[in-house]
Amino acid sequence: MPKNKSITNQKTKTIKKHRTTNSAKKNSRVNQQIENKISNDKIKLYFYGAAKEVEGSCFLVEYKNEKILIDCGIHRDIRSQINAQPLPFQAEEIKAIVLTHAHIDHSGLIPFVYKNGFRGKIYATPPTIDFCVLLWEDAYNLMEDAAETQGLPLLYTREEMNEALKLFSPSPYYQEIQISQNISFIFYNAGHILGSAIVLLKIKKDNGRETKIIFSGDLGNPFNLLLPDTDIISEEADYCLVESTYGDRVHEDAEIRRELLEDAVEEIIANRGVLMIPVLAVERTQEILVELNELVVHHRVPLVPIFMDSPLAIKVTEVYQKYLDYIKIEAFKFVSNGRGLFNFPGLTFTLTTEESKAINAVPPPKVILAGSGSSEGGRILHHEKRYLPDPHSILLIVSYQAENSLGRRLLEGASEVEIHNETVKVNCRVQQITGYSAHADQKMLLQWIKELRFRLKKLFVVHGEETAANTLAQKVRDNFGIFTEVPNHGDWVELE
Repeated sequence: MPKNKSITNQKTKTIKKHRTTNSAKKNSRVNQQIENKISNDKIKLYFYGAAKEVEGSCFLVEYKNEKILIDCGIHRDIRSQINAQPLPFQAEEIKAIVLTHAHIDHSGLIPFVYKNGFRGKIYATPPTIDFCVLLWEDAYNLMEDAAETQGLPLLYTREEMNEALKLFSPSPYYQEIQISQNISFIFYNAGHILGSAIVLLKIKKDNGRETKIIFSGDLGNPFNLLLPDTDIISEEADYCLVESTYGDRVHEDAEIRRELLEDAVEEIIANRGVLMIPVLAVERTQEILVELNELVVHHRVPLVPIFMDSPLAIKVTEVYQKYLDYIKIEAFKFVSNGRGLFNFPGLTFTLTTEESKAINAVPPPKVILAGSGSSEGGRILHHEKRYLPDPHSILLIVSYQAENSLGRRLLEGASEVEIHNETVKVNCRVQQITGYSAHADQKMLLQWIKELRFRLKKLFVVHGEETAANTLAQKVRDNFGIFTEVPNHGDWVELE
């Protein structure tokens, strides 16, 4: 067992000295065998990431010497030395990885685990696998750039990354997948991004009982324009790990967020400014494009040049086109221009560097969507360096901004920031719309948890900064009376 702090209540055993008879020795051996058997029938759960933070999701489940990981994520800033720390488990002992979705804070450490000896299967939905091909390549390119410019070590080689991709096993929603004789799982739709999943893990124990653990992954926002609503798990479960990214906040509703976006576009047109929208390549980009499609086609805003300036987001959008059967039918009714979900007048995709640079020659007003979502890299930095000083422009934040990120500093009102080793004044207006988040807010999370309240022995609140996690945990205790804990990184617990 790894030497981590346990969050189970440990009773101190008093050892008494006494003369041991043969009979006592025999009884002692029998008792030890019984204790070992009981201990071996316990399920151990380790919290190796996304504990009081929203980075590096990784949970290890162990039963009868079989170990599996639910997610295996990296910290989004690939330059962080946290990612290079020794693994808290032996990679070669991991039998399988069950992946909730492709975002690198859930999947990005898998090539590093491969490098350290993992050779088991990686279970994921088909869209998740396609996204991992793109997102891992993008992360590797950033890591390679950091190695060249800052002398930071590579976590793994491109060859190791490509070999890890060969371990994926496509797994559909709603089908029970057997990992071993004792362990199986079912994917449900999480509604977070295309192909994202809730994991219902089933473990058959020696006593004939089945223990069921739900891993929520990242739960979706029901105002999502593209994806079906998050599944409510009707099957009874013993334990649950639930995300809490927005555990202390409530989003705007769908109509309000659309009006805020409309107002921002109209404002930069009136002021001849630039609307900069830092976007995540997966889901946020596609949803904003559909929203802008509706605004343009139905003449809610005047025609204005709109640039999708992210090679990764452009490639991800092609994956969305591939899996249209994962998209809810209402999305197609929502846009009726006959040109498709992601194509409308005024929109230009800028794939190459030359096309991206050409945006500068287009006079304002204009709208630019570019990565990264938290302004920690990518093409958005070039546009921010150019237009943050412009009082006629707007920086519109539509994604969660992690602590210490450039986007977080801008959102909190920084008057100047450093971009590409240059000091940049912030004179533009910085605005946030939380309603476009792909995460459920506090109200939605409580509604999802409510359906599980009668059977759960314990709820673990994860994937949220400490304030958000603690706030949600207290709400759950107050509203439903569920025994709820907020684990620390490295904690472990025994489950019945």
